[in-house]
Amino acid sequence: MQQSTPQFANYCACFIDLLGQKELLKGQSILPNKSHIEEYEAFVLSASKSIGAIEKLQQHSAFFMEDADKSVSMRDQIPREELTAYDEMKAAKPKQQRWSDGLVLYHSLATDKLKCPMNAVVQIFMMSGMLCLLGLVQKTPVRGAIEISWGVELHNNELYGAVVANSYTLESEVAQYPRIIVGKYTIEYLNAHIQQALNPNDKIAIYNKSLAILCLGMTAVDKDGYHILDYLGSSFKKSVLTNDADDRPSFYEQANQFVCSQYEYFTQNENIKLSERYALLKSYFERNKNLHV
Repeated sequence: MQQSTPQFANYCACFIDLLGQKELLKGQSILPNKSHIEEYEAFVLSASKSIGAIEKLQQHSAFFMEDADKSVSMRDQIPREELTAYDEMKAAKPKQQRWSDGLVLYHSLATDKLKCPMNAVVQIFMMSGMLCLLGLVQKTPVRGAIEISWGVELHNNELYGAVVANSYTLESEVAQYPRIIVGKYTIEYLNAHIQQALNPNDKIAIYNKSLAILCLGMTAVDKDGYHILDYLGSSFKKSVLTNDADDRPSFYEQANQFVCSQYEYFTQNENIKLSERYALLKSYFERNKNLHV
């Protein structure tokens, strides 16, 4: 049987990994015998904790994807003659591929079918930032990386290629603690949109450029020189976070409490590697305190 030609394209992908799972599964192997009641109940408790955190991450991601689809639309305010362009601007939505104790948010950057892939890119930025912040709030921290490279969907929601490898490498080797690294090819892609000369009548190109500006505004250069998704910064706060309408602690306050507790825990237990990493995260929260308190 003749194989079909793969549909290669550049993709934007964010690889997100749930932290702490290796430690939870450490020393485990085959199922304990159910007749050993105490041993089996201890196993179920431990396994359920691990699985529950993974399910929560997947549920949050699905919720944010659904929420993006239900976001306030201006379609009823658009003149009829401009509705086609408006729909083309909004058509691109991120996809999700589940990956063991993590997931990949991604979308093709090809413009042959969808003319405004930047609409998916900006949602990937917003969703990954919220997943990182919410992970700290709920004491199930994640880290991740956004990168652009070539890829191919072998099947629906099954991405393969350099984009998966490169985003995974940044997540596993560079991110190190709860933050989202933004890769150099992603920064180059956003800058290319911003620097291109535009036809004032090309509304889709103008919209692409405005979204690229928004994405770059949601990044910052961290102390180690890597670009990160600045989920505590003013641009992300204005675009994504909303002020609480009640007396509950803000996401910032809840996340900061967890970060400080982790720093103290690892310091007291003389875990130098993790105490140093949480010290960096603690410093990031302190630098952005005035925006949230």
